[in-house]
Amino acid sequence: MNQVALITGGGGGIGGAVARRLAVGGMSVIVADYDHGAAEKVCGEIVRGGGKAEALSVDVTQAREVKALVTDVARRLGRIDVLANIAGGSFYTKRIEEFTWAEWRQVIDVNLKGTFLMCREVAPLMQRQKSGRILNTASNYGVTGSALRVPYSAAKAGIIAFTRSLALELAPDGILVNTVAPGPTDTPRVMERETTEARRQRWQPLIPLGRTGQPEDIAELFYFLTTPESAAITGQTFHCNGGLV
Repeated sequence: MNQVALITGGGGGIGGAVARRLAVGGMSVIVADYDHGAAEKVCGEIVRGGGKAEALSVDVTQAREVKALVTDVARRLGRIDVLANIAGGSFYTKRIEEFTWAEWRQVIDVNLKGTFLMCREVAPLMQRQKSGRILNTASNYGVTGSALRVPYSAAKAGIIAFTRSLALELAPDGILVNTVAPGPTDTPRVMERETTEARRQRWQPLIPLGRTGQPEDIAELFYFLTTPESAAITGQTFHCNGGLV
């Protein structure tokens, strides 16, 4: 049976790596992203490599768009076996008194609200299938907190608690729900702002392994959580940060 994976934020650094890894694993991949061009680029790479992929647009903060996306995929492909909620971002680095309510809402919405909306639409389909894997994305900051990233840290902590609760709710239906929490990762978006040498000097003293993560490191963890070998794992948070946490 050909499995179907739906990945939000699939046009980004981590999302793209996850999409490519799941495609190599034999899944048909739906790369969903607010940036349709970025999603198409990832799909092109997958297809040229012999995989199956399709790019779709979605703003995960908009309930109607989320519902339309899931309905369309379910109608045409008949099932969703893996949901990887990777869309998110911190957007701002500033003190709490400098945040506006609109900025707070933006960060909470794209991270926590988007995860909720996607799970709300996909869960009934997986319940009918009596199977499925939901993989949410947190951050080391969801555990440690981060000065100047208060809303982002709050959103990621919320995702961890949300995942634990949803795992308990969906376990009787054979659905596994877990969280992947990346640490500092060298995505293209990050590397546009900071040189490799600057990141090495900043993070090497803090990370026991002495290096920041690569998107492929995170992708391997996502892939493992879709395999039969992870069939007894649910409600967990998996840190991938070189020992930083």
